[in-house]
Amino acid sequence: MGRKNIFMEEKTIFVARSARETEDLGSKLTHNFRMGDIVVLTGELGAGKTTFVQGVAKALNVKSRIISPTFVLVRRHKINLKSQMSNLKTTSQNLKTLYHIDLYRLESSEEIENLGLEDIFEDTNGIFFIEWGEKHEALKASWEINFEILEKGKRRITIRNYAYTPGV
Repeated sequence: MGRKNIFMEEKTIFVARSARETEDLGSKLTHNFRMGDIVVLTGELGAGKTTFVQGVAKALNVKSRIISPTFVLVRRHKINLKSQMSNLKTTSQNLKTLYHIDLYRLESSEEIENLGLEDIFEDTNGIFFIEWGEKHEALKASWEINFEILEKGKRRITIRNYAYTPGV
């Protein structure tokens, strides 16, 4: 994968041949995300969801370590605004927090409701990446990114942009 910007359509499919390419894809797609976006990440365990978020975090110059939030459910990461603007020409300077959320261990809609996602989503200066977000039936995603394991190290990554407007 080269170093050019990637422009998204309503649905775009990529094939990553390594974890590094999955992370690089996250970095390259960061300029497409906006404050308040809810990005649902789907796919089986080990398919690359956290690796993709690591790439986004790198592009946003997040200094804290990005690891799966499976056991803590919600991780909050501060975005370094000065460096971010060099990577994100189209994102508002008010973007301050990357939320990395994992619903894998939650079994019921009551558990998901008790997590308080609606309160978290009130952070108007945040962007939200939710692994296993399909478990939240009422979640209104801006993006859905599905990770499919094709073979060892190789992934098909299907990206749907629900906010896509042709010609804009």
